[in-house]
This record gives sequence, C-alpha cells and structure tokens, in this order.
Amino acid sequence: MIAITTLLAAVLAAPPPPASAVPDPRAAVSASDAEVVVDLAELDKILRESPLGKGLAPVPGGLTVNAVAERTESASPSLQIKQEAIERAAAKVDQAIISFLPQIGVKASYSRLSKAAINFGGGAGVGALNGPPDGQPAAPIVVGDCPGGVGQCALDPAGDPLVITPPFKIQIPLNSYSLSANLSVPISDYILSLAPARKGTLAARDAATYARDAERVKVQTDARLAYYNWLRGVASLLVIEDSLQRTQSRLVDAQNLFDAGSATRADVLRVDALVSSQQAAIADAQAYRKVAERNLAVLMNEPLRSYDVGEDILTPPPSLDPLPDLDDLIAEAQSNRLEIRSLERAVDGMHQNIRATRAQYYPRLDAFADALYANPNQRFFPLAPVWRGSWSVGVQLSYTINQSLRTKAQVRELKTNKRELALQAEQMRRGIAMEVAQAYHDRERALSAIQLTTRSLATYIEAYRVASENYKQGAATTNEIIAAEGEQVQAALRAVNSRIDLHVATTRLLYATGRLNPKSGGTRSQ
Repeated sequence: MIAITTLLAAVLAAPPPPASAVPDPRAAVSASDAEVVVDLAELDKILRESPLGKGLAPVPGGLTVNAVAERTESASPSLQIKQEAIERAAAKVDQAIISFLPQIGVKASYSRLSKAAINFGGGAGVGALNGPPDGQPAAPIVVGDCPGGVGQCALDPAGDPLVITPPFKIQIPLNSYSLSANLSVPISDYILSLAPARKGTLAARDAATYARDAERVKVQTDARLAYYNWLRGVASLLVIEDSLQRTQSRLVDAQNLFDAGSATRADVLRVDALVSSQQAAIADAQAYRKVAERNLAVLMNEPLRSYDVGEDILTPPPSLDPLPDLDDLIAEAQSNRLEIRSLERAVDGMHQNIRATRAQYYPRLDAFADALYANPNQRFFPLAPVWRGSWSVGVQLSYTINQSLRTKAQVRELKTNKRELALQAEQMRRGIAMEVAQAYHDRERALSAIQLTTRSLATYIEAYRVASENYKQGAATTNEIIAAEGEQVQAALRAVNSRIDLHVATTRLLYATGRLNPKSGGTRSQ
C-alpha cells in the first residue's frame, strides 16, 4: 500500500517533468489543432467541476494575491528600514552642504584677574604723576598727540599732558569683560571639495532610494509566493479529503464483499489501513495550511484567521508572449534591476568621496574676520576699565605635514570600498542571469506540464471510476483499487501544482527581469 503522506510529500517536492520530455504547449494549442484545443477545454472543465476545482473556486471577498502584496508592503518592517536609510542619506546631504557654509561664532566672557600693575621703574610707591588730590577718584589716562603735534603723550581728561615723575606704575583692572564674533570662510574647500562632496552625498541618497524601491518589489514578490504556497496547502487538503471520502466508500464496499464471501478479512483491513493513512495525511495537510496561513498573517501584520480563496488559480496568469529569447531577457534584467542601479550609484558616490578626500593633499586657505568689544580691550594702552571695540580681517594658509599621510590612507580605503561595490554589482549581475534563466525554464516547464497533468488527471479519474465499479462487483482486487486511488491523488496534486507552478514561475520571471519595478523608482541626480 502506498502511504498518502509519502505521496503528498513526494508530489509537492518532486519537480514537474523535464521540458524535453513533453511537447511544446504553444504547439498543442495552435490554430491548426482545433481538436486538441477542444480536448484541453473539456479537460479543464473536468478539473473545475471536480471537488478539487470547486474547493479552489474563488469566493467573493476572499484573499487575492494582489491584496496580500499590498497589505504586506504597507506592514513590512524591512521596507520601513530602507525608508529610514533614505532619510539618513538625505540628512547627510544637508550635513555636507552645511559643512561648507561660512562658520560664524559668537562668544561672551567674564574673568576676574589677579592683582597686577605695570611698573615704570623703581619700587612700589616710588614716583608720582600729577592727578587729583588725595582721596579723589583717579581720572582716566589717555594717549594722544603731544602739544606741538610731535610724538605721543599721556593726557588727562582735559587733554593736558601728564607730568610724570618716574618711577610710577599703572594698575591693571581686575574685572575683564568681552563680547566677540568671528567669521571663517573655507575658500579652498569651495574650490576643491564642495562639488564632489555634494555629488557623493546625492549619489548615496539615490542608492538608498533604489534600494528602497528594490525592497518594495521583493516584499511584494515574496508575499505573492507565500500566497501561492498557501494555495498549495489548501489544494493538498482538498485532494486528501476528497480521497478519504472515496476510500471510506470503498471500505463499505469491501465490508459488503467480505459479508458476501467475495473478499477476505485482509482486504477489509487493508482498505481500513488506507483510511487511517489518509486521516493522518489530512492532519499533516491541515498543519501545513495553518502554518501557511500564519505566515500570511505575519506578513500582513494581521490577527491569525482562516482565509478564503479569492484568486482563480486554475486560470493561467496573463500571457507574457511575445517573450524575447533568454539572452535578451538576461540583458533586460541586468539593465532594469534596481539592486544593480543602487550599487552603481553607490560606486558613483564612492568615486566622488575619493575626489573630495584628495583635496586634503593641498594646503588649506581660509578667510577670517574677528570683532571684539571688551572692557578692558587689550588693543588699547594703558588698560582702563572702559568698553572699547576692535576688529581684524585676513586670510590664512595652513598645511599639516601628517595630513598627507592620513589622506593617502583614507583614499586607499575608499578605493578598496569602491572596488568592493563594483565586484558586488558584478556578482549580482551573474546571480540575476541565473535567476532569470531558472524562472524562464520553470515557466516553460509549467506550461508544458499543465496540459499533461490535466490529461493525466482525467485519465486517472476514469480509471478509478472503472476500478471502483469492478471492485463493487468483485471483479477487481483490493490492490487495484488502492493503486487507482493513489494514482488519482497524485494526478490531482500534479494538476493543481502545475497551475500554481505557472503562477509562481511567471511571478519570479517578472521579478527577475525587473518588470515589477515601481513606476516611481529612484532617479539619478545630476
């Protein structure tokens, strides 16, 4: 006896027949073969009217493949991660632009100074200058033209020269206040680094956008494949449940034949054992379907529930004909796939980063301007507790000897990263070539398998009907009815799986060739 669980696993795991072993389906449905067309239509009608076809019939409000793709996309964490990467890249663009703006700074400070004095010869307390009488506040001393316009003299508030009898000393104010502002303009950066730095960050943002769009296509494709995987579980459960009903009827027939003396007790037990195997297979199929349903619920971020079929899986997907030959499809895929575009833009960005880093080989030129409003202001002598303003402007050329060594190491690292990205792009091109070839041949094989499995199912349905009639009359053995049942189960599974295989292969081919790319995909920044 053939165990149903083994049959189910074998049919689900075994690939369809090689394309070389079956006729070309397009030739089979050509206009010059009208009889075959009618035959295939009749066979398809048989499949749809079978319990399997009725169980897979779409239900209004049922789950469709497009609905799964849309809900999965809106709930995908991986897609949100890619979106955050775009935001991060956009922030880096802003940072790069801001880093080249003139640097403006302001500063306010207060300091309490230790006691100090400027001593003009002699010791403390020696010497004097004309000033207010003892006990009167000291008048501020200023420096100005001497009488007669020759030289500079220390003047009192009235403008008269001070009569200084050296030695004497000037006390330094103990409180220091200052307000300052400075402006720095990186002139050399504007000339050497600004353009490549901006292009590099824009390329990184484009690469992140392409990666986001590629992830969106992948998420939708994976959701569609998960939906078809769930349909396999639904179909398997329907096939085994239908088989169980037939086998239970045969068990009644076996018991009747045993009561009539036309069958042995062993025949009854063997059919009963087949019923038990099918019940175990149903439990396996139910578990498989529940896991597939949970997978869909997790992808769509929904509470777990039982889904109804809303997609007509027995109807072939829209035709892709006329398809170009395989080599042209591979070239199309390598041109369209957003993953490769993302890597190419990343390579462009790395090239611009190398250009920007190389600017550090050269001396740095900066323009600067400073303004100071302080009390006391160090630019004026003698120091007095008075608010005064001063300013300075200039240019500065600087060069650090060790900087060229660091820059050389940085450029070497960036070149390595660039080569690595280019190799990753080449590796992806080769992987895409195999991905397209696999999907292309899987689709061809599924197209061929559909007509063969449909014919096979119709044949085994009829064979089982004849065997069951003969078994009721005692003209067929238990082995024959068990074998006929197993063959019908396999044929039903192959028939529905060939149709699901066509949907899967078509989805994979559309994804592999980049034909599922969103119309609003990333664009290169100029």
